[in-house]
Amino acid sequence: MGLPQCVLDAKKIDFGVEITGYLCCAEFQPPCVIAVVFSESRGRFTDGKTIRTSRLERVFELMGYQLCETHNGSRYVICHWWHENGAMPEINMIH
Repeated sequence: MGLPQCVLDAKKIDFGVEITGYLCCAEFQPPCVIAVVFSESRGRFTDGKTIRTSRLERVFELMGYQLCETHNGSRYVICHWWHENGAMPEINMIH
């Protein structure tokens, strides 16, 4: 499976922090995010797998992207929100 363009674009950026993976079609489901993961660095998930992150500890913006840090120490880049597909109302986006 090839990587989506939004992931390829995000991977070009040096965020200055270690990135665990890149999330597409992300949906905020407190206290986690459900999304399709790509380029997961710990070898737990294959590209295109839908995951539920552990509890979010911090969400912040960096280089125009939202990054999510989780309870287990993972750091994910949100490449694309599900609502951007027209599938979800914007209310489910982390602000």
